[in-house]
Amino acid sequence: MKNGWPRVGVIGAGPMTQMMLAPAAALGIELISFSESEIDPAALFGPHSVGKYNNFEQVYSFAKSCDVITVEINSMPISIINGLERDGVVVRPNSKSFTLTQDKNLLREKLETFTKAFTNGQNNYEIEISVMVARSPHGQASTWSPAEIIRKDGTCIQTLTPVLEFSNETKENVQELALTIADEIKLIGVMAAKMMIAGKILFVKDLVLGPHFSGNWTIEGSKTSQFEQHLRAILDLPLGETTMTSKCAVVGNIFGGKKSDMYRPYLHLMARSPKMKFHRYKSTPQPGANVGHLTLLGKNLAQLRGEALHAAEYFSGVIDE
Repeated sequence: MKNGWPRVGVIGAGPMTQMMLAPAAALGIELISFSESEIDPAALFGPHSVGKYNNFEQVYSFAKSCDVITVEINSMPISIINGLERDGVVVRPNSKSFTLTQDKNLLREKLETFTKAFTNGQNNYEIEISVMVARSPHGQASTWSPAEIIRKDGTCIQTLTPVLEFSNETKENVQELALTIADEIKLIGVMAAKMMIAGKILFVKDLVLGPHFSGNWTIEGSKTSQFEQHLRAILDLPLGETTMTSKCAVVGNIFGGKKSDMYRPYLHLMARSPKMKFHRYKSTPQPGANVGHLTLLGKNLAQLRGEALHAAEYFSGVIDE
């Protein structure tokens, strides 16, 4: 360990890396990002190096000063990851996991096995869900309550946890499926298993390595967030407890709109809903850009959902009251 404490390098300095900074500090971990721009979210908030993701010499120079490397950029060239491992750099998740998730034909073949093996005869609806799962090098694994993804025109606007339509049995089934997949691909770190339920069939549509937007509810809504758990997993620390801190958690994604001054709507909404938590991504509030998210915890999912939708639309200027 560098200076007696673990040093984690993250290739990528977007919002997911930005949200890893606080739990890293709480765990005594030095976290440094490798960014292509000085104005990327994590680069604005924490220590970083600047270079090109596809330049092996620059990435390797950064990586060799760290104990463990993790990757935020899912499109990271696999040749770079292979090269780092070949030169003795510890990368988690490793190149095998990245090869599988980047090769969509290979991934589709792998996931079809799980689709055929899993049916639930009581479902008669169609929803998209995400199950966050974590696994450490020595095989300890954990998962969180499934979250429903709500989209508008193809863009995720909310996540709802738990999934109201799920019985306890269905919840346990999809969690077990996510854990099985994590073990199958020898995951190290956190992963989102994105699933669809259509009629009586559940199928896994995609796997995304690393912290994912669908797990942002875990910051306030779980005893251990996906960001802390990812750090614990890649450093082979004991994984944290994933019990929900409230009955329900709703996340609303905030998009840039007509308002360039985000502070005034922030003040208004904090006065209106003091328990609401805001996370800003340091993004320029351009129309359509995802500039942050907000979280509400409580007992009534429908009420929380309406409150979160109002806040997100007020932020972006869709409504003005």
